[in-house]
Amino acid sequence: MKWSQFFNTSIGKKLLVGATGLFLCSFVIVHLVGNLQLLLNDNGEAFNTYADFMAHNELIQLVAWGLKVAVIIHFWVALQLTFSNRKARPVKYAVNPGNQTSSWFSRQMAIMGSILLVFLLIHLKDFWWAMHYGDLPKGNFGGKEMTDLYSTVYTAFTTQLWLVFLYVIGMIGLSFHLIHGFKSAFQTFGLNHVKYNGLINFLGVWVWGILIPIGFALIPVIIYLKH
Repeated sequence: MKWSQFFNTSIGKKLLVGATGLFLCSFVIVHLVGNLQLLLNDNGEAFNTYADFMAHNELIQLVAWGLKVAVIIHFWVALQLTFSNRKARPVKYAVNPGNQTSSWFSRQMAIMGSILLVFLLIHLKDFWWAMHYGDLPKGNFGGKEMTDLYSTVYTAFTTQLWLVFLYVIGMIGLSFHLIHGFKSAFQTFGLNHVKYNGLINFLGVWVWGILIPIGFALIPVIIYLKH
């Protein structure tokens, strides 16, 4: 069987969703560490230095484009799997078998993924597009002239309360998505084991599913409350 044919099968599509999902999981930690610098009391020097590095380093830009491709593949293939599953089982179970909590999270994946996509598109338009192609103000930070994305972010979050709410809702969507998706990806690759399931569940629920989304959500909330 050719690779193109394999990735058109249900198993192949699940592997694609799992691989791109884990790739994106690694990105959110790096992104959170960078974004937390918005809360430093340094007039934006640390965050703008981070943003300038991310925007101009060739290796980082290559990875960034890989992330965009991963998001598209992840969403599109997951959507195909969702429709295939519904087509194969048009009548819902009266009572969902198995673990009820896990089953509930699983059933919300398409909804939460859609919320995340909407959030991501707005986020990219407001900040990523503005950073790369917008006419943002510049300033001197650490002896170097660079784009002042820090001021743009602060202006957005202190003047648009709806945007703060959007980020909180988006991170709720991320939380629900990751709580199920992180563990599911390990199961897809056959990496779950009785010895490691406790650690996988802890990382999936408490680190990626709760702590990371809370960290992202707190940034706009704190910025808004500080002004």
